[in-house]
Amino acid sequence: MIKRLFAIFLLLLYINTVHAEKGDILEKVESSARSWLGSVDRGQYKESWESSSPLLRAKTPEAEWIKSITAIRSSRGAMNARFIATASAAKSLSGFPDGDYVILQFYTTFTEKGLIMETVTLAKTQDGIWQVSEYAIK
Repeated sequence: MIKRLFAIFLLLLYINTVHAEKGDILEKVESSARSWLGSVDRGQYKESWESSSPLLRAKTPEAEWIKSITAIRSSRGAMNARFIATASAAKSLSGFPDGDYVILQFYTTFTEKGLIMETVTLAKTQDGIWQVSEYAIK
């Protein structure tokens, strides 16, 4: 009986630890994404490119990034609100090397275009920092 209670205690401790770790990772990833999106919201496109992951910078030259993000965001007006819709993790994504990735989707409202979906893909660096490796808006 004592062994069973001890085993249940260990199982509950493990479950709580795993849940806390996942929550901590999601909090870090969401914070990184929101910080990066804040730069984009303020029109700091050069800074958003500079603070993105090496994967995004290798895929999209700075001048191309600034031109495309300006075209995408300028017609939408100011950002009003942003709510997280989904979060998922992956070890492998098309077009990227294997690694640790988290894909966040946000429902975002803008003054000119209303409700849209933003998808932010973050990659974990060797230093354990989460950086944006891809951004899409629909």
